[in-house]
Amino acid sequence: MAFDGRTLTVSTGVVLREWQITNHGLATTRVLYGNAKQWSEASPCETDCDWSLGNLGEGHLRSLSAQQDNDEGFTDDHLQVVAVFEYPTSHVAVRYVVWAYPNAPGLRTQLQLKALPGYEPAGGPWTPQIVETFTAAPLMRHRTAFGLMQGIRTTSRSGLLEEQSISPLTSTINWANGVVMGNADGGAILIKESNKHTRLSENSDLATGGFDFVGNQVAVTGAGNLPSDLSTSDFCTCWATWLVLFEGNDIDAQLAIKQFDRRRFPVDPARDIYILANTWGTEDLRPECLHAAREENVLRELESVADLGIDVLQIDDGWQTPEWTTAATAKQVQRGKEAADRFGNYPVYPEGWSRVQTRAKELGVKLGLWAAWTAPIDALESNCDAGGFEYFKLDFAHLDTKARYDGLASKARQLIEHSGYLASVNWDVTETAPRMGYFTGREYGNIYLANRKTATVRSDVQYVPHCVLRDAWHLSKYVNLNKFQVTVQNVDNVREGAPTDAGLHSHSYAVAISLMSSPIFFQETHYYEGAARDEIRNLLAIYKQHREAMYQGYVFPIGDEPDNASWTGFQNHNTETGEGYLTIFRERLNDSPQEKIQLNFLDGKQLEFVDLLTNKTWTQTVGPEGEIELTIPDSPGFLFLKYESK
Repeated sequence: MAFDGRTLTVSTGVVLREWQITNHGLATTRVLYGNAKQWSEASPCETDCDWSLGNLGEGHLRSLSAQQDNDEGFTDDHLQVVAVFEYPTSHVAVRYVVWAYPNAPGLRTQLQLKALPGYEPAGGPWTPQIVETFTAAPLMRHRTAFGLMQGIRTTSRSGLLEEQSISPLTSTINWANGVVMGNADGGAILIKESNKHTRLSENSDLATGGFDFVGNQVAVTGAGNLPSDLSTSDFCTCWATWLVLFEGNDIDAQLAIKQFDRRRFPVDPARDIYILANTWGTEDLRPECLHAAREENVLRELESVADLGIDVLQIDDGWQTPEWTTAATAKQVQRGKEAADRFGNYPVYPEGWSRVQTRAKELGVKLGLWAAWTAPIDALESNCDAGGFEYFKLDFAHLDTKARYDGLASKARQLIEHSGYLASVNWDVTETAPRMGYFTGREYGNIYLANRKTATVRSDVQYVPHCVLRDAWHLSKYVNLNKFQVTVQNVDNVREGAPTDAGLHSHSYAVAISLMSSPIFFQETHYYEGAARDEIRNLLAIYKQHREAMYQGYVFPIGDEPDNASWTGFQNHNTETGEGYLTIFRERLNDSPQEKIQLNFLDGKQLEFVDLLTNKTWTQTVGPEGEIELTIPDSPGFLFLKYESK
């Protein structure tokens, strides 16, 4: 950081941003990539400031500081720069916080607001509510908005990913998570670190805002709070913004996002690399799902997951009393009357967690626990200690107010700190209600993507292999797929008349779909039998030999969009070593045993491939546009390959 009394400069070593102190705050004067290429002009905003919240009036810089930080261990080490301005006429203090990760391709900025004595909040939202401004260089003519859907269903008419080319006439995009602006040489990306998604109801929107365009200028809107949320006791955070720069084409833009994403939401190999099974997803009806969480069944599941090579067993709904203690019998289970009526007053956990915890330790299986987002923190900590749980899921969240969002984030942070940073907290995006979303909360754990079952005749949650593959394929374009849980289901468990072709796929195919993600067996795995168990055990053993290396790479969608008739898949590429992995799928209705697949970053290189399922090796030179030719004799079929440059 450098400050000469008028100009503030912050650099990561890759990206440099410069602001000028004005009568209203800070105004960007330039943004450089590699200290040479300028991707921004000065911001000629009406307020002469990069932010505009209500009518703040003139502001004065009260302090400027910089220190090394890691957000109490919840993000990578970075330089944190904090500029505090006071606005005497509106009685508001604004803290502008910049996170600069060393050698990262971008910067994270965030406004934090505090009431000063005499503050009187306006009714309703901030008007305007601009939290960041970027003025693109004139040559950055191509602009694309992208957004991800929550509550994706098998029957959804639109895909998980929505993209839209932004015309020069477009003034506002209010559904997107981010925008990419550039030309053939590179450009800039703005991403809102919020729980925005493409189907978010206006009535439930926690001021997630959008992107407003005036010529080359983009205003990032959405404060994430209301004027009434401010207090004199502490600063109230706004949604943060990522400004990420890149050189090259669209793939380089995707890589830059993922590189920055991994700095913001880093992977702890000891905690975050795992295969998980969850007790809920085999049955279709609630009583049977609750019944699956009882001790007798969990002990059976522990034997099964240990045999298959699954690392974690997560106990879902059905274990708890209304006070979030272990239920001794079914009649004590929270909302468990249906299960007790269906199965009688069966034992649940008559001796607490002791038997399950002991057997899990003997088998080397870690334990996870489901709870609703309203569970008190003392109950979560008590169960964490009593059962040795490390992988929590907090479900059903409805985060439509600042208090609810901050309260849940604080609860997750406190639980993880209580565990000595051994625990993680997973979220889900299975419903359209505002939850943690795609770009927030991942410092605490992973995101469960979608409920998919085989033992159901409900078409909206039916496990259909090419739809699960399609959702993961879409997701992998703009985020790191290994921070998301993609479902594995038992393809032998399809109900008669169910609208799915899952039963025409192999068990290994179903597992392979998830290998570039954080795999989750959303099912009771003891229903796998004989040959199925052998098939899954063998594939997971191979995967586990390579997964640490896979987590060093970045995953990209390759081939055609999955539609049950395509050659499609994922490329996992390590930008430092040039090595990587491929999972390639020839879908069931495809009639071509050979196909050319275009890879990224490898044009013209000679690669040595290893088929990890057969140990067959061969050398192939990549074509000038990244193409290689592959063979899958039968459909549906797949390849699991490793490559390295010769």
